[in-house]
Formats: sequence, structure tokens, C-alpha cells
Amino acid sequence: MKKLRIKFDKNLCIGNKACMAVDSERWINNDDKVDLVDGKNEGGEIYTLEKEFDEDDAKVVIEGAEVCPVNAIGVVDVETNEDIVKMEVSEEGNKVVNAEYDDDKEFEVDPKGYFLIKVDREDKKIEVAFCEKPNEVSLTVRGDNPLEIYQTIINKEKLEIRKDHYAYLGKELEKAFIALNEDIEYVQDDELDFSKKV
Repeated sequence: MKKLRIKFDKNLCIGNKACMAVDSERWINNDDKVDLVDGKNEGGEIYTLEKEFDEDDAKVVIEGAEVCPVNAIGVVDVETNEDIVKMEVSEEGNKVVNAEYDDDKEFEVDPKGYFLIKVDREDKKIEVAFCEKPNEVSLTVRGDNPLEIYQTIINKEKLEIRKDHYAYLGKELEKAFIALNEDIEYVQDDELDFSKKV
């Protein structure tokens, strides 16, 4: 058994709910955020839960905290007072690199295929088609927001494409989402023009 203290800063929570997906026993839905089950309010929006966990549950608790994208969840080993999952971001040993990329020189087509992205304004959906061969759609995914679409493509459909292609997909989905919600024109690979209302 391992005694752990879970600390949750609800102010930092953005409602990503990745913690719930990993650890549904400790985290429950609360509208646009989550709540720590049996969490004790320590003042303000800080909640803690101190408890003994068996090895399997301790692993789930830690993984649930680690997936939080905004460091709203921390886990401490009560016996050693060691931070297992830190809430504070440390920059010790941080390497700073100036980003450089020349699309004209460095762009490469993914041999696995390409995406066609468009917005369906009537149904308020984003539609992503994947072509393994030129002009032949082999998969279409429709959704309301970038997260559910790219998670479906990555984790359910398991498309084996290059990492930079997944990064491209995330960028274009966010542009399509903004265009759909702001009623502006969306053209794949073009920058958004907020003066072009539809």
C-alpha cells in the first residue's frame, strides 16, 4: 500500500477531462470542469485527498494526474514527502531553441496519404477526409471540435502517418473550428481572414 496525497487546483482546470478518462474513480464531471471525488476543500479552489492505495490504484492515480495538460493535479508520496507529479513547472536544465522551418525547401508529402478538411455550416460540423491514393477518400471523420476528431483519428482509426502530418492536422482543425464558430471563410492551407464573413 502507498499513501498518496492528491492536490487539485480547480482554478487551473480547463475541463479537458483527460484525468477522468484515465481515472474515473477519482474524477467526475462538473459541467465545464471536473471534481475530485471526496476531495477536501483547503480554501479557495484547492482540494486534496489523502489516502492509501494499492499498487494498481496508485499507478492509475499518478497517470490521471500526469495527463492533465495544465498541471492542475499534483500527487505527493505522504511518507517521503516526494512530489511524484509536480504542479509547478520547472525550467531547470531547459534547452531553448529558436524555431526554424522553410516550407518551400523542407516540405515533404506523406507517402501514407493526405487530408481534405472542410466545414459543414448547415450541420455545424468539421469534416476530415483521408485519401490514401490521389482523389480516393478511404476515411471520413465528422465532429464538433478538433479534440474529438483528432483523438478519433489517432486512437480509434490509428492512421499510421508521420508526426508532422498529425501536427498539421491539429493546426488545420483548429483553424476550421475557429472559422466555423466565427462565421468566416475556411480554406485549407490558407491563413484565416477575419474580414471574410460568410
